[in-house]
Amino acid sequence: MKKNLLALFTVSAAVFASSAMAAPTKIESGVNITNTECVILGDSVKLNLSKAVHGAYNCDETRNAINVGACHETGSRSTSLTCAQIGVDASDDPVFNDASCAGQPAGTVITVSSPSYRGFRASSTGGSVGAQSLSGNCAAGIPESELVEFQ
Repeated sequence: MKKNLLALFTVSAAVFASSAMAAPTKIESGVNITNTECVILGDSVKLNLSKAVHGAYNCDETRNAINVGACHETGSRSTSLTCAQIGVDASDDPVFNDASCAGQPAGTVITVSSPSYRGFRASSTGGSVGAQSLSGNCAAGIPESELVEFQ
């Protein structure tokens, strides 16, 4: 009986964990995102991406939050970045589009060490859409790995 209860608990915990926090997911242009894929959505959402734009989203039921990010394959490169609050973390502390922006007022322009490609990110936890430096040129998989993770 104890083994059965342990197995049931383990399966229940795994199911709850997978439904509470989904992994970053590629946005398929023109395909509905439903509350099956993102449980906190009230209605289905369909996003249409332009040619050469890659996008992703990440839902966290526990936080009741969605992060969305996108970038363009031929996006701009610059050594300056305008600081923006792009949400809040699990402790309700502000999340900025670059670590150097912490403690700076939104709108402050910082200099990054080398020119970087940009993606854009927004969160339902507040803040604004903000440019964010990428590790390289925008390509498939970049929004999932660099723009929509929760902090």
